[in-house]
Amino acid sequence: MKNTNYSPENTPVVVSCCRTAIGRSDSSEGVFRKVRGDELGAFVVKEAVARSGVSPDHIEEVVVGVTQQRGELGGNVARSIGLLAGLPTSAAASTTNRLCGSSLQGVAQACHSIMAGAEDVHVVAGVEHMQHLPMDSEIDFHPRSFSGSSRAVLSMGLTAEYLAASRGISRRLQEEYALESHRRATHATETGFFKKEIIACPGLNIDGVFTVVDRDQSIRSDTSLAAMDRLSPAFLPRIGSVTAATSAPLSDGAAAMVVMSEAAARRLGLTPLVRVVSTAVVGVSPALMGLGPVYATRKVLHRSGIDLREIEIIELNEAFAVQVLACMNELELSHEVVNIHGGSLAIGHPLGASGVRIATTLIHTMRDRHARLGLATMCIGFGQGIAVIFELVE
Repeated sequence: MKNTNYSPENTPVVVSCCRTAIGRSDSSEGVFRKVRGDELGAFVVKEAVARSGVSPDHIEEVVVGVTQQRGELGGNVARSIGLLAGLPTSAAASTTNRLCGSSLQGVAQACHSIMAGAEDVHVVAGVEHMQHLPMDSEIDFHPRSFSGSSRAVLSMGLTAEYLAASRGISRRLQEEYALESHRRATHATETGFFKKEIIACPGLNIDGVFTVVDRDQSIRSDTSLAAMDRLSPAFLPRIGSVTAATSAPLSDGAAAMVVMSEAAARRLGLTPLVRVVSTAVVGVSPALMGLGPVYATRKVLHRSGIDLREIEIIELNEAFAVQVLACMNELELSHEVVNIHGGSLAIGHPLGASGVRIATTLIHTMRDRHARLGLATMCIGFGQGIAVIFELVE
């Protein structure tokens, strides 16, 4: 959707954004192994509201992206998260699911509401606890869903292998990309860049002792091509090229932002960080799931009238190294503008949270580098893509 009739009343802006550190989904070592997913969501929602300066009484809607909507993240968990975060009962809530794109869909949903003149002040969040609620459990797809493809497309790893084979992307290229993702994320951590976006949360260290978690757990400063070379293929034994090192790790975490109209921000005396220019979603063949960002990006660029060369910073979610490389090749993107601070291969990919996570990193990067236009885009399991363009507010 594009805002074709610009006015402050129907122009969405982001006034704050933050995230938790991303933990490994590990029952013995994951930093959030004893923290509930709804609690993670409440932590970031409360902090995003505090950072924005908006009075909770002005919040009209809470939208939370979650893929595994059951257990501690079931029963319209957005409502529970809003109440846990101390928001008033007058703030309505809905939980949305577009698989990996769930929380970026929440951003789009909030923006569409603002553009339509409906609910104005929103908190948008995403959360996933892949250790407590595994991604492949308690799902029963109808067999006819695969009449035009194969059940194999449910293995995201096999769709990645298909891209590697069909696009001629070698294992070494994938490993070099993954290594650079860890290098960039390590640099962003060590230089303090991520401190701007990460909120400290309670958790446990490896020994089970209470600790404050403020660093992403999966970033490896000590990894190397030699170490990656020793790994076996993760999805196609012996003949595959995709390994654990070139796949995003299973992760736990949350992210949130406050979105409202530019007019509301002015009335409330708040300073916007970015405007949302346009959003787009698209469906693709499930077997080509990884190329979803290509088609979503082309669609959002066409819709907005912006040339790709005008986009200065791009966050392209790293589900797999081969998927990012294939998208970069198709769109002729330079790695100098893509995932400047590393991506989900290093940081982690807590499915429902990743959309707002990459948008949060993008917005902080745009502010840091005074970049006018930024793009957040993701591939989505079962064959979809999503993209959102942001514009810096000076």
